[in-house]
Amino acid sequence: MVWMAWRTLRWHPGSVMGVLTTLVIAATVISALWFVVDSTERQPPVIERYAGAAMVITTGGIPGAIPPGLVTAVGALPEVTAAVPELSFVAPLSVRGNVVRVAGDQYPSPWGHGWGSARLTPFRIQQGRPPRVAGEVVVDARLAEAARVTVGERVDVRVSGVSRSHEVVGVAATSARWRHQSALFFTDGHAAKLAGRRSGVDTLGVLPQPGTDPQELRQAVARVLQPYNPPGAQVIRIATGADRGAAEGNLSSGGGPREGFNTLWFLVYTAGLIAVGMVAAAMGLSIRRRSTEIAVLRAVGARRGQIRRMLLAEGLLFSLVAVMVAVPLGRWIAPLVADRLRDFGVVNVSFEVFFRPLPALWTLLFTVAVALLASLLAVRRALRIRPGDALGEAPAEGGTLGRGRLLTGLALLAVAFVLALLQVADLVDFGQPLGSLIVEFARVCLVVAAVGLVAPWFVLAVGRLLRPWAARARRAGGFLSVANVVFNHRRFAGAVGSLTLGVTLVGVIVSTQSFYDWRQADLAAAEVSADHVLTPAVGNNVLAEELRRRLQNGHGTAEVVGVQMLPITATADDWTPAEGPPPRTYGSLVTGNLMRMLNLPVRGRPLNALGEREVALSDSMAARDKARIGSRLRIRFPGATRDEVYTVAALYPDSSELAALVLPSLGPSATHLSAGPYVALYVRGPLDREAVSEAGATVASYDKQGYVLRKAAESAERNRLLPYISVLIALFCLVAAVNSLCLALLDRRREWAAMRQIGMRRGQVMWMVCGENVLTVLPVLVLALAAVVAVASVSAMTEGAGPAAMVSFIPFGWLTPLGGGALLGALVGSLLVVRTAMKNER
Repeated sequence: MVWMAWRTLRWHPGSVMGVLTTLVIAATVISALWFVVDSTERQPPVIERYAGAAMVITTGGIPGAIPPGLVTAVGALPEVTAAVPELSFVAPLSVRGNVVRVAGDQYPSPWGHGWGSARLTPFRIQQGRPPRVAGEVVVDARLAEAARVTVGERVDVRVSGVSRSHEVVGVAATSARWRHQSALFFTDGHAAKLAGRRSGVDTLGVLPQPGTDPQELRQAVARVLQPYNPPGAQVIRIATGADRGAAEGNLSSGGGPREGFNTLWFLVYTAGLIAVGMVAAAMGLSIRRRSTEIAVLRAVGARRGQIRRMLLAEGLLFSLVAVMVAVPLGRWIAPLVADRLRDFGVVNVSFEVFFRPLPALWTLLFTVAVALLASLLAVRRALRIRPGDALGEAPAEGGTLGRGRLLTGLALLAVAFVLALLQVADLVDFGQPLGSLIVEFARVCLVVAAVGLVAPWFVLAVGRLLRPWAARARRAGGFLSVANVVFNHRRFAGAVGSLTLGVTLVGVIVSTQSFYDWRQADLAAAEVSADHVLTPAVGNNVLAEELRRRLQNGHGTAEVVGVQMLPITATADDWTPAEGPPPRTYGSLVTGNLMRMLNLPVRGRPLNALGEREVALSDSMAARDKARIGSRLRIRFPGATRDEVYTVAALYPDSSELAALVLPSLGPSATHLSAGPYVALYVRGPLDREAVSEAGATVASYDKQGYVLRKAAESAERNRLLPYISVLIALFCLVAAVNSLCLALLDRRREWAAMRQIGMRRGQVMWMVCGENVLTVLPVLVLALAAVVAVASVSAMTEGAGPAAMVSFIPFGWLTPLGGGALLGALVGSLLVVRTAMKNER
């Protein structure tokens, strides 16, 4: 009996190919992602800069946060041979007017260090000598080769927007692997000046005494660090072994995050969830096409268990064949996926894809599980086929869709409408800003799900609306196209739902992202009153106090304000360690009259009039700490051993230009920290173009309009991965939809033969099928566009944006190729199916 059932597959090669194609696509994507995920978790640690140090004391990238007292205390431990302080700063290099960039580096610019820290790698002079005075530099051998410089040549080093000429006095090399960070070495004093440090250092390398037990060394150093960390927090911490890679600053120890939200696993979970739906739809269609044969088997005595075992065996065989094809394809695609993830910053440049048997095994298990799950879902449909169906000729199509799907979709739309009404009318306080984000996310999900459920009914309604017009058409193919879409709308329901879900998801996500990009630009336009804004153009770079002074002194009428961001821990005055670890936040230190540069409705004392022990808080931080004007706040600066008490003197709205609090100056416990460098310089008045020109590509200069556009671009850059994830989901849905449309056509050979017998030509049949696809896909695209327009309209109304802004939220550039691809894929696939089915006719 089972053998007879398997023989039915030979009469349905289209179903077999449809199921196999779907499984191969799903397994290929899963295997490629799994190879990447497996490589991230097995990636060997990248340790270059601190390869010669057994232990590193780090602050996680806070510049100058290790005070001199800590350096002395660690160096005085009997277990320590030497405590080597380290400075790291971005130092773009120019040779003969050309900026030098080394392929494979984590960042486009080299890093500057003091020569005293060269022993941490260790670097040794290969040519020339070490630097002895300011104006001399040692270049690492890899950078020297890329720049084509030798000892005695002069180069330009632009640090923090200030260009200085240096003489190359040496070329250094290391026996350790040096592939991803180029290095320049200056004298220790000159390096501190270039980096803008006072007396603090960035990192401390610990060289132990020979024979020292690592655990004893760690305990001794931990005792020294204890006063520098607030209770429950680890601002200054110890890094040994693989953790030294993360302490290098520009390379992480692995390929991806090991805690919290993991983007790669999110991609795997998303792809797996969609794969289940795709395969289940394809196998369900395959079972429906074989309903007559299954009914015959039931009529001749096949039991339910036999049918179930047959379909499960088919699923197992399909999965095995699919994996044999998908795993080699996944090995080929995985490096391409890794390249894109490097571009997005999900993995670093040191990431390499390793091909081990385990991901292939997991892909096999996953594919088998998906195929068997889809088979079990299909078995339920198969077992509902009655033996008597084999004796009748009643059409399988033509029934109406279940109204539960329509009612569910309309209910979801109603809930989404209520949430939108509450947001637009601002009737309910959702707890800004997190509450509004949650409501926005829920509303988007409801719209996407509702449109996917309602779509088949919408296509049916459009078909019924067009039927009177089609009846008056001269060509029979047009009328038959509309009639088939209306009568057989159940046949197209699976394809319609998948396609609508994919297109709407992309449109809504990209539209929402465009709205948030616009809002960032709109906020900047309202807040910034400066004529020009300067920001670093190189990753991890800053702007020097010297540049600020040059800009201010270049034109007597210009006013320049610098803003520095500093990580701190801030707690209410009555906070106790029992309440948990102190929250870590950022403070803004301002040099100059900030009120002349930003339009902020400050309540209390003006920001430019804050006293030495006064602080201003943003509204969100004040709400978090339940603070108000007159409250007391305890602040711990990085590298300090005690808290300092400040009084809240002002409150201001949350702003992307400022951190959660504003400090007038550094406190007495933070004398080792520098008052600069700055993350932004605001200029009111004429801009000194000569100073900006000398800064070169290290500084980006904007007028107010250009800065507003830049804020939108930064918002898009931060969130660029999510739209591409939605496109991945949409492509899955598109493949499933086209596959469903093509498989549905394979049931209609007898219908086309009957049309041929009454005199229809092949071209008319193909025209009819093309019309059906157009009448199926175009309403879907119209419905998806309507959903996107609705979401964009709500977003625009919540912020009071005009019609022009609302139109800009609609991602025509994303929807057009996606919709065009869906229509083209459906037409090409359908024509191939029709041509194949009719090729044996005479």
